[in-house]
Amino acid sequence: MIVCDLSKVGVIDGEWKIEISSKISGVMRLFEGQILFGSLEEGSREIFLSTVKLNPSVIYIRVYLEDIRGSLAKITDIFKRDSVNILSGGAFSLGNLWVSEFVLDFKGVKASPEDVINEVEGLGGFVTSREITELFPRSFDLQSTFEISGNGPDEMQLLIPSSFSSSITKAGGTASYALLNAWPRVKAIFINFYQPETRLVKITAKIKDIPGSLHALANFLRNQIDLQAIDELHHDPASGEWISFGVLVMGRLDELREKVGRVPTILNFEAEPLGWKE
Repeated sequence: MIVCDLSKVGVIDGEWKIEISSKISGVMRLFEGQILFGSLEEGSREIFLSTVKLNPSVIYIRVYLEDIRGSLAKITDIFKRDSVNILSGGAFSLGNLWVSEFVLDFKGVKASPEDVINEVEGLGGFVTSREITELFPRSFDLQSTFEISGNGPDEMQLLIPSSFSSSITKAGGTASYALLNAWPRVKAIFINFYQPETRLVKITAKIKDIPGSLHALANFLRNQIDLQAIDELHHDPASGEWISFGVLVMGRLDELREKVGRVPTILNFEAEPLGWKE
C-alpha cells in the first residue's frame, strides 16, 4: 500500500524543512530522533529515504495481473528458479486486476532484474503490459542520513541538508511543495519536490462500488492530469474514497469538474489547485 501527503517547503538556516503529517509518520512508525538513510540521484528532484539501510542489490517491483487462478504462483516460480530472494510480498485488488508487490534481493543472482521482469511479462495474457510494471531505475544506494525532529506525532519535521537542496535546485529551480509517498512494505519514503509554477492538483472523489467506476474516472483524468501519486484510500472499496495528486498538463480544472460531474458512478469530485490560481 502507498500513503501520500503534501508538505510546503520551508527554510531554516539555509536548509529546507518539510513537515511530516501524522498520516505519514503513523504508517511508517516514525518517531522523534529516528535516523533515516537517504539518497539522491544527480539531476533528480526526488529524494529516497528508508528506515533501514538496504543493500544495493535490493529492488522493489509491482506487477498488475488479471484475476486468473494461478497467475501469482507462476511469477513466484520464476523468482524461485532464478534463486531470487523474496524479502517481502503482498497483493491487493484494483477493480478486476490484482496488484502484486515484491521486495526482492538479487545478491548473488546471475540474472539481472530487467531479465527477470521481461520473463514475467512473457508469461502470457494474464500479465499486463510493461507500461504499468514498475522497476526502480536504481537500487537502494543510500548516501546520507537524516534525523526526524519535532514535538510529537502531529509536529514532526525533516530537514533536508543544503547539499541535497542545492542539488535539487540545480536540477530545476527552487521548490515550494514536497509530495511524500510512503511505502510501508518497503520501509521507504519517496519525496518529490515541485517548483512554484507547477500546476499541482489534489484530487478527491467518492466513487460507487460497482464495476467500471474507477475506470470511468481514470479515463477523464488521463487526458488532463499527469498523476504523480495515489493514496491508499484509493484501494478502499468499502468507503469508495479516492485521493490522488497530479499535475494539470492540459485544459482547465473547471472543464474537468464539469465532465466528471456528469458521470453517474462518481458521487462527488473535487480538484484543488495547490499554490496556483486557475
